[in-house]
Amino acid sequence: MIEFQNLKKVYTSGGQQVAALNGINLTINKGEIFGVIGFSGAGKSSLIRCVNWLEQPTSGRVIVDGYDLTALSAKEIREVKRNIGMVFQHFNLLNSKTVFANVAMPLILAKVPKEEMKKRVNELLEFVGLSDKANNYPDQLSGGQKQRIGIARALATKPSILLCDEATSALDPQTTSSILELLKKINREYNITILIITHEMAVIREICDRVAVIEAGKIIEEGTVFNVFSSPKTETARNFVSSVMNDQIPDSIKEIVEKNEGLQKIFRINFIGNSAGQPLLSQLAKKFDIHINVLFGNITELQGTPFGNLIVEFQGAESEINRALMFISQEKVTVKEVKAHAS
Repeated sequence: MIEFQNLKKVYTSGGQQVAALNGINLTINKGEIFGVIGFSGAGKSSLIRCVNWLEQPTSGRVIVDGYDLTALSAKEIREVKRNIGMVFQHFNLLNSKTVFANVAMPLILAKVPKEEMKKRVNELLEFVGLSDKANNYPDQLSGGQKQRIGIARALATKPSILLCDEATSALDPQTTSSILELLKKINREYNITILIITHEMAVIREICDRVAVIEAGKIIEEGTVFNVFSSPKTETARNFVSSVMNDQIPDSIKEIVEKNEGLQKIFRINFIGNSAGQPLLSQLAKKFDIHINVLFGNITELQGTPFGNLIVEFQGAESEINRALMFISQEKVTVKEVKAHAS
């Protein structure tokens, strides 16, 4: 478990103080995959680096597996850090060392006996699918292979926590998917708590159980991935969700709708779970004297649950539209009116 209590981090630059973290309160439960998303400069990297003490907070507390890092001696912190692995954006491999030596490095520093070290490194290389690359050098590997080696190295000391600092942002989409599958396998088979920071909402959707949105050093939204994706509460979260959910009305359709502003009403209808497969619009057209124009829509899957999003135009008498809305509200779907010029 990782817990941040009123965490603050202030940097001094050019005689001025800059608050990178401004009162973070956040709990990451044991065994979950937790994502922190935010734009550049939001405080993501400062937050994750406080977990393994690469950065020391200005004030507040960082509690890792029950240990308050701010109250420990340097020696005690080193002991805690052995249970924390870290995967970096740009791999941080030693080009002068073989793949085997790179993975073995944490074990060498921990003075693990040679035979035990050899067995552990071979196990990890097999786990990440690169046992045939033990004698290769990093420059001979692809980006995805380098990151797999970085992950194997992070797992060498059998940590209980794995930190991922933009671990996929330097990779192409296909390689990103394979790395995310590997991280899910690590979480599932080793029950390791994984904390991911990223600016890619697709990564959050693919792998995380819960997510927090950080902006200007503060957590502005937090919840399960399903809840944040299906009903974002802040503008920043909505922007991130829109980047992967494709839920905006295309400009060409908005132009057509805006010409008839005031002559019709437009609604966003969200379908969740089994309701995503129901013929709701067909039922509305049969039951009520309204015309329905589907402007935009899609169905995706969030954490194994279908989630549908429709932008529809209702034309008809206001009383009839209201009756249709009442019917929709009884069908376990959510509906919200939007303006013709918005989505």
